[in-house]
Amino acid sequence: KMAKSKLFVKGGCPFSYKFIIFLNEINKLDDFEISVAHADASSYEEITMYILDKSGQKASFPTVETDEGIFLVGSDELILHYSEIYNKSRDDIKMLSYWENNMMPRMRNIIKQLREANEKIVSLS
Repeated sequence: KMAKSKLFVKGGCPFSYKFIIFLNEINKLDDFEISVAHADASSYEEITMYILDKSGQKASFPTVETDEGIFLVGSDELILHYSEIYNKSRDDIKMLSYWENNMMPRMRNIIKQLREANEKIVSLS
């Protein structure tokens, strides 16, 4: 059995979710060994340092380390790459377009509102 590629995702990251949705919808999530970096946990430091050490690149999420030790990044690039490998068009995945068109803008808006609220709190203190 061939070694699994490693998938590094960040908790709460809309781009990480997007790639996971893609893999889940084409039933290929099991082809990956998944590590989740949680922003406020030691896992974040461990995973970002691992990616930096092995690839020489600053960590971005999602990242795949293939079984050949090659690092691939970017949700759209990863989806394109694995669409070709698995012969599954992203256009056939209804959940993916729903995520991109509905959930991602909402999530980005929430993140923006939280950041603005945080800046207000900081400026008041």
